[in-house]
Amino acid sequence: MALVLRNIYQTFNYFFAEYKDPRVEHYPLLGSPWPIVAIIVIYLKFVKNWGPRMMQNRKPFQLKTIMNAYNLLQIVLNLFIGIVGGLNSYFADDYSWSCEPINQKGNPSRKMLIFVTYLYFVSKIIDLLDTVFFVMRKKYNQITFLHTYHHAGMVVATYVFTKFLAGSHATLLGLINSFVHVIMYFYYFLTSFKPELKHSLWWKKHITQVQLLQFTILMLHFGIPLIGGYCDFPKVLLFIGFTQNMFMFTLFADFYIKAYIKNNKFKSIG
Repeated sequence: MALVLRNIYQTFNYFFAEYKDPRVEHYPLLGSPWPIVAIIVIYLKFVKNWGPRMMQNRKPFQLKTIMNAYNLLQIVLNLFIGIVGGLNSYFADDYSWSCEPINQKGNPSRKMLIFVTYLYFVSKIIDLLDTVFFVMRKKYNQITFLHTYHHAGMVVATYVFTKFLAGSHATLLGLINSFVHVIMYFYYFLTSFKPELKHSLWWKKHITQVQLLQFTILMLHFGIPLIGGYCDFPKVLLFIGFTQNMFMFTLFADFYIKAYIKNNKFKSIG
């Protein structure tokens, strides 16, 4: 058993030493993966155990001012990532829409894109505060498997993306996701001034539709070159990108059907 664990550890270290991107090594949290593992473990422990226990005998916090500032920060940050990232990738003359291979050679024109990619990774860590706020406000019904899995999974995925794949074919995921988050956090920001919007199915339904569209585009983005075989991008990563977005599409589609189709049928019958 000790020999197996040692071999796994050595393989793990070899992978990180051999394939790491030297362009991002100087950024905080992009060295060893253990700080990211620690963040995920602490996040899950707080959400499932420490947080509810801490709030057990306390009244829910309001947090209106903090959440307004948080939502505004998220809007500005994600808008910056989406616009600047897009201008330095898909709308640049030397970037391919159909297939952009991994290139860690330090192309000067990619410097801003690498920085924006790192900001995207940081934004996913900041996103974990969504769940922290739910706990502190005792909104436990909103802490679903989909919510927790998505937030924790995105931290891991963006860490891998930024450390090994910055500036490559996977960039579209971050750009689309950033614009989706601009819409989401703008909605959250509006509801703090117009609480009645929280009960508006129109907003919630269309935000979910935008998320489903996001996953559909990304399935095509990873799936077409995977099937076509024309892209100099690791097939295993194309497969992971395709299946992960298909999984997320399935989870969100299940939520959409239960929340907006079945519920409407029951209301119309009543």
